[in-house]
Amino acid sequence: MKRTLPIAAALSAAIILSCSDPAKQPPPVPAGALPAGTVLGSAAIAGRVTYGGVPPSPEPINMASDSACHAKHDGDSLKEDLVVGAGGALQHVFVHVKSGLEGKVFAPPAQPVQLDQRGCTYRPHMIGLQVGQPLLLINSDPTLHNVHTVSQANTPFNFGMSVQGQKATRYFHKPEVMVKAKCDVHPWMASYIGVAAHPFFAVTGSDGAFALAGLPAGEYVLEAWHERLGTLQRTVKLAEGERRQIVFDFPG
Repeated sequence: MKRTLPIAAALSAAIILSCSDPAKQPPPVPAGALPAGTVLGSAAIAGRVTYGGVPPSPEPINMASDSACHAKHDGDSLKEDLVVGAGGALQHVFVHVKSGLEGKVFAPPAQPVQLDQRGCTYRPHMIGLQVGQPLLLINSDPTLHNVHTVSQANTPFNFGMSVQGQKATRYFHKPEVMVKAKCDVHPWMASYIGVAAHPFFAVTGSDGAFALAGLPAGEYVLEAWHERLGTLQRTVKLAEGERRQIVFDFPG
């Protein structure tokens, strides 16, 4: 009974919100927006994000409360809030141009970005997409999930996905770093969604690397965002055709 009541309340809220959910429709493309895929220049920024401390051992996730989740994992599933690889490479960092592109408006790509609920975890743990770009949500599990976003600039959405293979599309109308997606049924589930006004962003993989190409000459502020470690910023001035290497090193 203790577990049923919160789930029922979450689903009731999901039903109410879904009736008037603005995230179901894409925002209008502003007049004069540059078409998706437009190359603005030949400058580029590449680099790496690292963690300077000794990383703690990843914490295991106890999924025993749902047999459908527990059955998906042979061993322990591990939290992904601080994933450090060889040489201190930091995974799941959202790197984006925070300023320097003012006055330029970009149409979003039509290709959706996928966020899957698989093995009672979100896959990927972090994604990035543009304002107005479709977010394709998938439930690959034979159990109930609900997708509940926590945001400030965008209207949150909260709806249930009860059928294995179910898909739903949602949209964000404003830039926001960062939107959190969670599941009220399985409280260990979390993913982070970076919503950018432009295409100059990246999410670091296991090597901690990122690359932003096609920038015009100018001065930019780059920001690296991590869910536990906060943000770091770097100012970069680029000439046309210039290639710059940047390192973001989060202290331990």
